[in-house]
Amino acid sequence: MSNAIHKISIDVTLCCGYGICAQMCPEVYKLDSDGIVYIESDTVPDELLESATEGAACCPAQVIQIESV
Repeated sequence: MSNAIHKISIDVTLCCGYGICAQMCPEVYKLDSDGIVYIESDTVPDELLESATEGAACCPAQVIQIESV
């Protein structure tokens, strides 16, 4: 397990609503009624880091960033 905290940031103004991120990691990425991504927490638990990272990488608009702090 990592001791780093993994922070998520999303530029929702550029989200195109494909929903791939939510398909890859529904525990982290949620979609509102318009299909735009949102998160309930700006941190990712270690056990979800791999799937959250895959979800971010799959975003066609590349609006999701995850960084270790």
